[in-house]
Amino acid sequence: MLSVEGLTVRAGDLELVRQVSFDIAHGERVGLIGESGSGKSLTALSLMGLLPEGVSATGSAFLKDQPLVGVPEKRVKDLRGRVVSMVFQEPMTALNPTMRVGAQVSEVMTLHGTPRAEARARTLDLLRRVGVEAPRAYPHQLSGGQRQRVMLAIALANEPSLLICDEPTTALDVTVQKQMLELIAELAPAVLFITHDLAVVASVCSRVLVMYGGRVVESGPLREVFANPRHRYTEGLIAASRLGPRGTRLPTISGTVPAAGEFPEGCVFSNRCAHATPTCSQEPTLQGEGHAYACWHPRD
Repeated sequence: MLSVEGLTVRAGDLELVRQVSFDIAHGERVGLIGESGSGKSLTALSLMGLLPEGVSATGSAFLKDQPLVGVPEKRVKDLRGRVVSMVFQEPMTALNPTMRVGAQVSEVMTLHGTPRAEARARTLDLLRRVGVEAPRAYPHQLSGGQRQRVMLAIALANEPSLLICDEPTTALDVTVQKQMLELIAELAPAVLFITHDLAVVASVCSRVLVMYGGRVVESGPLREVFANPRHRYTEGLIAASRLGPRGTRLPTISGTVPAAGEFPEGCVFSNRCAHATPTCSQEPTLQGEGHAYACWHPRD
């Protein structure tokens, strides 16, 4: 379905994402996890052709033989929303406050050539399926959960081959979050799910990519990576997500994510890793079949 090879994102001479490669098969849901500032959203925006001005992507990305990187803007607009769609974290920044939500769902289809009558009928069906019964409401008249459901309907309107979800459940309560995840699993043919919430990934994904410093540092089947993390960063993420006995402190990863351009040379995690040695001044490469990791001192 999706094949990404050597995706690199730069802002001038500053490298923000380096040599990211992964595949997503039809029917597969893949999680992309890591702290804020790890390069997850930039990876997604590269695939959507939505990088900000002054930021560019190189490498290759093909979705069902359709190139997504390095293609003319006109071609990107034709693919966006039809072949690949995205659900953003905050719907109020993506929805038009002056348009009724039903009209916004219909517009996505008519822009890609769907007759208006057919678009209206499909809009009502989509909104019903995602649980929104007010197609004539404006965004501000809906709750946060309902607005996020409208965003999901817009993203699925043209039946895209790939749905990219960038932190779509962060601002939702637990009940609405569960409903959204079930809808995504039911309606999307293939999903790249971006989040820092490991519990969400565990509930919807079968495979996971761990990203830090603009690089994929570990990847593999979700159960295997979560049960037996090899990279020290993955080990820290998983430890920090688990509650210990009452009265004990929650484990944390020391330090904070550096600003772009300030990651150490070699292993980008070395300045926060308790196991770092002089060897870590050299950049490790991904190794291993199926379950791959890039670490000089992997967890046993």
